[in-house]
Amino acid sequence: MSEQEKTEKQILGVYSHSDKYQYQFGERDSRYRGGTYWFVVKLDEARYQVQPLNAHHLPSGYTKTITAEELLQYYTPEMDYYKENTVPAMDALNEKLTMGRRFFMMGNLSKAEVEFCKAVLMDEVSIDANVGLGEVYAEQQQYGKLREVMDRLMANDDLFKEEQRHQFNTFGISLRKQGLLDDAVRFYRKALEVNDLDEHLHFNIARAYYEKKERELCAEHLFESIRINPNFLEAAQFLDMVEAEE
Repeated sequence: MSEQEKTEKQILGVYSHSDKYQYQFGERDSRYRGGTYWFVVKLDEARYQVQPLNAHHLPSGYTKTITAEELLQYYTPEMDYYKENTVPAMDALNEKLTMGRRFFMMGNLSKAEVEFCKAVLMDEVSIDANVGLGEVYAEQQQYGKLREVMDRLMANDDLFKEEQRHQFNTFGISLRKQGLLDDAVRFYRKALEVNDLDEHLHFNIARAYYEKKERELCAEHLFESIRINPNFLEAAQFLDMVEAEE
């Protein structure tokens, strides 16, 4: 889950999970005796999103949606744990991400790499950290390290969710602009496996195919982009150009 999404939704904090204990409203002290800690976000009155905490007390990895009844029956609020461990860890992670992005924008790639690496150590599957680190390696032309980052990103379908779409589009564009066309195509194809109804993904993979001189695949994805969004003028103009060249 992105930080923006967490802000827009109602964060409830950290809860412990156990199928051996039923929490009752009005109880003040936690009876947590074992199990796992989960970061809980309220989606609406009936649904809650939960995400496990990693060893650094951060919400990380896959998420799942549970009902209000499941939350009440199996999850116990751990407010002290949240305040003493998770909040400081999230603040520290955000500071590293902010500094990494700031150094990257300044062109100081070595310091940006250090900050993003620190963030990855805290949360190995962090979208922000891995995308930032990938952009650094693309700029540095450290292709071996770049592909390690890409493998980490692409190994988890849960990362390719709707709220991350803009970041993935931006990263793919960065790969294409660096001339890493095969990597850009690989990345976009993975994203399309998760969501093939994104006209911008189809448009961007079409641009990569165009630069690879694979005009048929380029046109195929432009057609799909326009089918999804008939008002996508830029895709229509691009398709006209491709057809004129053929």
